[in-house]
Amino acid sequence: MKSARLLLIAALTLLATGAFAQSDAQKMAAPPAPSDAEKSFEKMKTLAGAWQGPVTTDMKMDHDSGDKPIRVTLRITSRGIAMVHEMKEAGSPDDPT
Repeated sequence: MKSARLLLIAALTLLATGAFAQSDAQKMAAPPAPSDAEKSFEKMKTLAGAWQGPVTTDMKMDHDSGDKPIRVTLRITSRGIAMVHEMKEAGSPDDPT
């Protein structure tokens, strides 16, 4: 009976040692280098804010556009992993109703 207990304690000690050794190995590993997509997205994040400027098109419109400037808003959302892009005519209300 004593040998069974001793064997059980030795087995648990070996399993625990292996588990801690793996977790330490993961902590010591250097983080992977950012991909090209991650680098590009980090650059795009710097554009966050509100922008306004004129827009010209080659399309013929039936109604008078009045050459009003367009307002573009870029926001970073979802804890920094998504970007929201909104475009509207400058001076128009946020809620179209």
